[in-house]
Amino acid sequence: MKRFLSVLIGLLAMVAAVSAQPVFGSRHDRFGSHYGQRRHPGGYSSWYCGLLVGATASHVTSDSDELSGNRLKTGWSLGAAAGFNLAPAILVESGLYYAEKGGTSRNDDGRFSYELDYLEVPLMLKYNRYTASGVVLQPFVGAYLAMGVGGKIRDYRERESFSSFGPSYFRHGDSGVKIGIGATYSVLHASIGYDFGLANIGRDEFSDTRNRALRLNVGFAF
Repeated sequence: MKRFLSVLIGLLAMVAAVSAQPVFGSRHDRFGSHYGQRRHPGGYSSWYCGLLVGATASHVTSDSDELSGNRLKTGWSLGAAAGFNLAPAILVESGLYYAEKGGTSRNDDGRFSYELDYLEVPLMLKYNRYTASGVVLQPFVGAYLAMGVGGKIRDYRERESFSSFGPSYFRHGDSGVKIGIGATYSVLHASIGYDFGLANIGRDEFSDTRNRALRLNVGFAF
């Protein structure tokens, strides 16, 4: 956890340092349309909202052999985001997402897959870096809170399945850190990021069990 918190603090310092530099492309700064400034008849407002859909590639790290999903599991995500400008190039964004996470594993007891489906609320700090082509680069860092709403554990050897959030397996609550980078053009947006779960999501208090997920999103603002 200390290592991830150090990464978070370092990225926040980097964003603060970069924001003090001149922004390239002054014409686009004043007149360009992008994800982060919503157009209206009088010009551009400082708030925006959007819809995003994406894919996840996740796994579960655990000291417990029973819960360790040491192979990637793919899933999808869907959500809505809204944000506003703290400064001309600094944005704060939140939203509500449905995200599929989990993992698969093979061990002496057989093959298992873990489906962990969450409703997630992120809070992210973004920096707009303008380019001459009209594309806006958006490195971001933030945190998230999530609640498990469904999922199955599948035991392929015994051909059984049961709830992931049962009394002996995974807790419903999760939280962690997000880092990544996005790109926008007009109202279109794409991003790639990584979720570092910091909460112990396993029921076993003597084993650290955490989510990890690579996420790719595409969407549009309105």
